Amino acid sequence: MKKLEVIELHHEFFEDFEFQFHSTHLLFYKPFPQGQQVIFVHYTENSDQAYLEYSFGVRIDAVEKIIHRFLPTLKGYSERSITLIQTPDGISGNIPNRFDVKSDSILADAIGAAEKFFVSEGFPWMDKMIDPKNLENEFALQKDQGFKTHNFVYNSFRGATLAKLYNAADYPILRAFYLEQIKQREMTPFTIASFLQLLNYLDHLEV
Repeated sequence: MKKLEVIELHHEFFEDFEFQFHSTHLLFYKPFPQGQQVIFVHYTENSDQAYLEYSFGVRIDAVEKIIHRFLPTLKGYSERSITLIQTPDGISGNIPNRFDVKSDSILADAIGAAEKFFVSEGFPWMDKMIDPKNLENEFALQKDQGFKTHNFVYNSFRGATLAKLYNAADYPILRAFYLEQIKQREMTPFTIASFLQLLNYLDHLEV
């Protein structure tokens, strides 16, 4: 079965929850005032194996517009970048990281398990994260280890920006933490300079 055919099997379910399908970027999305909720359906197949995986998250437009002023960004990426991407196993122990799909019946069972997960845990998590303060708190809680779906540099840029916009009281502490992490991990001089430019911008930003 082809990737698009597998994705199409999800259309009715996600549309029932007001998600639209973006045919160019192959994702499901639902706008809200500050950004979008997004869901990706990943299906990979080779001669003897096929896997079905999901990732989902939230985009906060204000955060993405700020950080991509200071990061090297491919053309068009800043308009579709996601502030926080998560995988089902990142918030639930009841669903695997990916499904090993060996037959159409197993595929149907996997999609059914995914739908059950989204109703019980996935959608509620995304609905919670559309509040930027909750999203900022998620970054602050994960600041020591980061998110497995995030490049550390992006994690630091987003974490600092979220703190400035939505947690001004803790911004100085988190600012110092992310800067120290950037330095300790021996990032390139360009990355350090870009992060310092971001911090200078945030320090002078009135919110």
